[in-house]
Amino acid sequence: MIKINNRLKSIDEYHFKKIEDKKRELIKKGKQIIDLGIGDPDLEVSNRVQNEIIKSLGIKDFNKYPPYSGIEKLKSRVIKYYRDIFQVNLDLDEIIITIGSKEGISSIIPSICDIGDYVIVPNPGYQVYTAASYLWGAVPYKIPLTDKNDYLPNLNVIPQNIALKSKLFFINYPNNPTGAEANKDFFKDIVEFCKKRNIVLVNDSAYNEIIKKESTPISLLQSDEDKKMIEIGSFSKTYNMTGFRVGYVVGNKGVIKALLKVKSNIDSGQFMPVQYAAAEAINLDRNEIKKSREIYDKRRSTAKKILSKKGIKYFDASAAFYIWCSVPKGYSTDEFCDKLLSEYGVVVTPGYCFGNLGYGFFRIALTTKIENIETALSKFEDFQ
Repeated sequence: MIKINNRLKSIDEYHFKKIEDKKRELIKKGKQIIDLGIGDPDLEVSNRVQNEIIKSLGIKDFNKYPPYSGIEKLKSRVIKYYRDIFQVNLDLDEIIITIGSKEGISSIIPSICDIGDYVIVPNPGYQVYTAASYLWGAVPYKIPLTDKNDYLPNLNVIPQNIALKSKLFFINYPNNPTGAEANKDFFKDIVEFCKKRNIVLVNDSAYNEIIKKESTPISLLQSDEDKKMIEIGSFSKTYNMTGFRVGYVVGNKGVIKALLKVKSNIDSGQFMPVQYAAAEAINLDRNEIKKSREIYDKRRSTAKKILSKKGIKYFDASAAFYIWCSVPKGYSTDEFCDKLLSEYGVVVTPGYCFGNLGYGFFRIALTTKIENIETALSKFEDFQ
């Protein structure tokens, strides 16, 4: 019998794959399904971005290997974005382009951690932080996020011996799955905590622009003047480019250098036309982003009103495009999520997919038309 990596026993099958498989099976049987599960934006990709990827196919050597750290045009646009939006100055060697943020999250672990080092990860949280830690031989320490603390980590609960063994600390604000936001005071405190313990703090900022229409996005690096820490960015959510698989990592140049060494040995970078398209996306007029925010604001407001009428409690957040809901009394998480699917044809994500503290919760994604959200949630019975 073929022996596989023992570390695979520590991780489950990627849960969105399981949900997608179940959904397709029901659709084949003729079931009408409304998917409020996966956070895959339904908004259109800008025509400028589409035209740019086509135009770039005419560039000489477009089909060749790209520069390992990314094309200079895209890196320069990221520099401009950080300067204009966050008043943070970056150099070219403080940026690396990744094959989506998920790849950046994974590749940064072996860049910093030895086998057996600890990685602090949020619970509930994006499961890739935990899975990638196990795959690379690191040990995830799951710090609880609770409603009582607005889903921000309480740094005082981290045992001193764990902190001393930790090399990385993943946070994710605006937050998936809860929609929680962090402010500059929180960033300042957690940066100071990590600096004192020589831990590399990584903010996964995939949802940094998915906030209320008139809000101002913030960056971890605004609270990290000497750039000891790292921020991961993505084009997936802000620009509706999930399938393009392009993101970036910015911050400490020593970490970026180590990350480049890992990446140059395990991948050859993202297809250049995709990078040119990303460069065009990040250069779009800010009003385009505000239009997307307004759509999500309306969807969020509509969903919350219906959920309140149906007696379903939720965390009252206004960021990302998710609503973190409590399972009604009398149901287990699986019982309730299965009920929504089998009786109402509505897919939601069970909260435990984001860690054991997600039991008793489920997540709704607002990545479908408002009419679908109204139809799906209005079907629910009264759970008062």
